[in-house]
Amino acid sequence: MLVALGLTGGLRSELYPLLLVDVALAHGFLGPPAARFLAVATLIGLGGLSAAAGMPDGPPGWLAVALRLLWPAALLGAMELWTAARGGHADEPAEPVDAPAPLDGTRGEKAEPEPTAGPRHGLQEILHDLRSPLTVIRLYAELLADHARKGEPPVAEHVQNLRAEVELMESLLDVDGESRAAVRLRRRRRERFDLVKLLGSLASTYRLAHDERLRIEFIAESPELPVLADSLAVQRAFRNVLDNAVKYTPAGGQVRIRAGRSGSQAFVVISDTGVGMSAGEQQRAFEFSFRGQAARASGAAGSGLGLGLTRDLLEPQGGRITLASEPGRGSDVTIHLPVAREARS
Repeated sequence: MLVALGLTGGLRSELYPLLLVDVALAHGFLGPPAARFLAVATLIGLGGLSAAAGMPDGPPGWLAVALRLLWPAALLGAMELWTAARGGHADEPAEPVDAPAPLDGTRGEKAEPEPTAGPRHGLQEILHDLRSPLTVIRLYAELLADHARKGEPPVAEHVQNLRAEVELMESLLDVDGESRAAVRLRRRRRERFDLVKLLGSLASTYRLAHDERLRIEFIAESPELPVLADSLAVQRAFRNVLDNAVKYTPAGGQVRIRAGRSGSQAFVVISDTGVGMSAGEQQRAFEFSFRGQAARASGAAGSGLGLGLTRDLLEPQGGRITLASEPGRGSDVTIHLPVAREARS
């Protein structure tokens, strides 16, 4: 990230907020000690960028540089105070250490963790959804850096998509200490938007990020599919499903997105050729913190929040989600959303 800043304007770069997100993610996933280490490393790196660029003339310029240098430390301090105010200890890890496996004949398998209650789980849900834009931002930052190394101008589409991912992260991080339910179900104003355009953009982004490993297809039965919903919630829902499909599909497999309309409902089917689920696992698929046996055996990191969070994001929009799966042959996730009223005739 520091290299990307150096190539895109130094302390004035539009990528600067990513450094603050990095510190916040370290605090949430790895605990305060990791966040402190990263904040110190970030300050040192920013100091190097500032020294390389030279100090600006006049007090206004010095103040701007000082604020940019102090933001990571200020963010870390705010998170430390927040942790202390919630009754936590500064050096506790972000997640509890796994307890020994129960001696109940499960041959060493870990029991499924119980879902955590309260505001902390709400924050975990937001951090879960941040993984997707972070992956995409890393991809576009590498593409921009590659163009810069070659002396080529940046691709306008890459810059536009990068800005969109940063804006998505800013929206996700605007939690203001809300409870788990409020964070997950927070309602924004519904807006009319084209589902085909949204899915086409997501398909292009995921294809760019994973085309060396998977084949990702998008099929729309009509050029436009207007729906009326919270576009941020809908985008989070589709990213969760696509992340699961990509994560649990072996190399050489396929993920296909098909969108269409049936009466007053728009439908989207996301199919993959991944590890799949048994019938019993499908009945628990929407439980928070549940992961199927094949998903755990795959070695892919996961928290089991994706499908449960997706359901809770869609239902306030008048949407619903269903799952059909077969072990070893993949899954079909179907999402329904109401078509915008003026487009129903």
